[in-house]
Amino acid sequence: MKYFESFPGTLYTFDKNTINQQVVTDILARSTFLREIANNTSVAYEYNVKETDTAEIIAHKVYGDAYRSWIVLLFNQIINPYYDFPLTSVALDSYIENKYSQTINQALTTIHHYEKEVTKEAMYNGLLIDKTTETFIIGEFEVDYSDNSITPATLPGTADTSLVVSTETIAYPNYSLKITTVNRAVSNYTYEVNENEKKRQIKLLDEKFVQRVEDEFRSLMSNG
Repeated sequence: MKYFESFPGTLYTFDKNTINQQVVTDILARSTFLREIANNTSVAYEYNVKETDTAEIIAHKVYGDAYRSWIVLLFNQIINPYYDFPLTSVALDSYIENKYSQTINQALTTIHHYEKEVTKEAMYNGLLIDKTTETFIIGEFEVDYSDNSITPATLPGTADTSLVVSTETIAYPNYSLKITTVNRAVSNYTYEVNENEKKRQIKLLDEKFVQRVEDEFRSLMSNG
C-alpha cells in the first residue's frame, strides 16, 4: 500500500477562485495509532540500520514491498527521512562540511564540547563484579562548592583526546571500588558521528502484523 493513497481529500483552489476548486490529497492528515503499539515488544523488535539501508530498502527486505517504507518511518516517528535517519558515511561527511563550513580534517581538530566520564569498577575478592560509566557534558570552568570559587577545568587541549583527572580506590577487606574520572575533548566530527549512530537503532513492526496495520490505517484515514 502506498502511504498517501488512503489519505482523505480536501477542496483546494490555486487561484482564489471558488469555482475552480479541486480535490487534492490532504497531506496534513495524521494517524498516531502506530505510536501506541511501537513499545509493545510482542509486535515489535529492535533493528540496527546498516550503512546501505534506506527506509525503502528495509521495507523491501522485511515486508517485501518498498512502498511499506511509511510503516518503518511512522513506527519510529521519523518526520524527515533524510536527517532523522542514519546518514551514510559519504552523506555524513558532506553534512558536516556544510554545517560547520569546514573540511573533514578541520572538523576533526576543532573542539565541539567537553565531557566528563566517570567509571566505577567494583571488585570482590579480586574479581570484577560490576562496572558502570556515566558521561556528562561540562564547561571550561568548574565550581568549588566549598568556597564557591570558579576555576578553569582540567581539560585536554586537543580534540578527541582524553585526560585522566583523578583515580580513587575505596578498599574494604573483600571489596573495593575504583572510581576513575576522565575529561575528554570531543571534536565536531566525532560529535556528529555519535549523533548519527544514535539514530541507527530503530524498531520494526513484526511482518505478521503488517496487513492488519495497513487495514487499520486505511480505515482511520477513510474515516477522517
